[in-house]
Amino acid sequence: MSCLLLVAACSEAADLVGLDSGMVVAPVPLADAKVADGEYFPSYLGTTNKGCSYRGIKNPLILDEMSSDWYSSHLMFAGERPLTDLAMEAPQQINVRFVWLRSFDKPIIVRIQEQADGRAIIEAKRLSGDGGYEPGEVEERFIRDLTLAEFGAFKALLEGSALSTEPAANCDEGLDGARWVLEVIDEGQYSFFDRWTPEKGAVRDVGLAILKLSGFDLEPIY
Repeated sequence: MSCLLLVAACSEAADLVGLDSGMVVAPVPLADAKVADGEYFPSYLGTTNKGCSYRGIKNPLILDEMSSDWYSSHLMFAGERPLTDLAMEAPQQINVRFVWLRSFDKPIIVRIQEQADGRAIIEAKRLSGDGGYEPGEVEERFIRDLTLAEFGAFKALLEGSALSTEPAANCDEGLDGARWVLEVIDEGQYSFFDRWTPEKGAVRDVGLAILKLSGFDLEPIY
């Protein structure tokens, strides 16, 4: 029986392996990145194909309904607003939000917002639940100004990263692990990236940089 279960589990995992790398999606003007009432992410993400082919699943969406509900529930319990709403107050400035949902560890949400005077504010929240299950409630939250050196280094990383050449959502999937969800608004343009347990790439690099600025204990990282 155990051998049969192992074969079944391997088969299920194999079905989640994408046959393509995902589709690169150009940044979308904020005017076109509309968010429906009660939602957190632009509607176009739920109508645009991911650019992946799986066994038995053809052309899934960048952000399907289940994933959107999952990510949104953590944002809601964290007391967050849609990033596009926040950016409307200063559309030409940098607004970045990173959502880190590890299956068996506490969810972390970090947001960086550039201010009109060139400063930047970071707000970080850690929830009491597990990223793969119930969000829980905010158990720790802090907000502070980034130093000029911190924000300068972050902007340099963002501008020098390869995000513009990476797919919005790649084809790696798994049963457990972590979701790395990154939203970037810069010069009035919105970009979205979703990864499962990335071991390399620009999304991981930018996500880790944001997490380190949060000051939270990040172990385990996966």
